[in-house]
Amino acid sequence: MYHHVKKLMFTVRVDAPDPKFGNMLLEQFGGANGELAAAMQYSIRGSIAKTPSVKTSSGTSGRRS
Repeated sequence: MYHHVKKLMFTVRVDAPDPKFGNMLLEQFGGANGELAAAMQYSIRGSIAKTPSVKTSSGTSGRRS
């Protein structure tokens, strides 16, 4: 179903470790306001919705203008 290629798009060279950037990067992916938290909230809210129209909606009330 998926094809994963482990080749990087760009060559990355790191001269020295940067702890400040590392902490920022971790916060963006796994922190309280990161991408992983947003994805989990979206999937959980969709799974506990009581009506099918809410499960498939993207934040709209279901009405069309």
